[in-house]
Amino acid sequence: MGIAQIAESVTKKLRRSPKPAIYIAAAAVLTLMLFAMRPSGDKEQTEAVLTPAPQAAVFSENFEEQLEKRLCEIISEIQGVSNVSVMVTVEGTEEKVYVSDKSGSEEKYQSETVVLGSKEALLQSVRYPEIKGVLVVCGGGAKPSVKEKVVNAVSAVLDIPASKVYVTNSK
Repeated sequence: MGIAQIAESVTKKLRRSPKPAIYIAAAAVLTLMLFAMRPSGDKEQTEAVLTPAPQAAVFSENFEEQLEKRLCEIISEIQGVSNVSVMVTVEGTEEKVYVSDKSGSEEKYQSETVVLGSKEALLQSVRYPEIKGVLVVCGGGAKPSVKEKVVNAVSAVLDIPASKVYVTNSK
């Protein structure tokens, strides 16, 4: 069956009932809409990047404050410890990594950030600042056994070496 015969058969069917014509027109419109919404391949190649949060310094401070507060709570539960103060120093700021959609070949690909309907980018993960050191001032910090417990607890909780934790006695 050739193209001319198929066209003739479709034309005969369309003359009998207008419903197929409406369906074909709707399908054509939907197809055109899909092509119009598809991103063009002429865009420049982009890379997925780590985007710092707009108010990264504020988030970093909140991260430090929350960490210090939680450490105070935990350390004050250790036997022999009282009046705990904690200071955490960090390097860098909090970074948010957004989900990206990659398309194209290995040699040339395109990466676009996935955006939800409310114009919010889809968050993949958050990278917190690197902890550089922790100072713990507490009652009982002069005793070697208490100092060892506090250093071990802080280094275990934060996954940092004991050399980055300093414990001293309060006044």
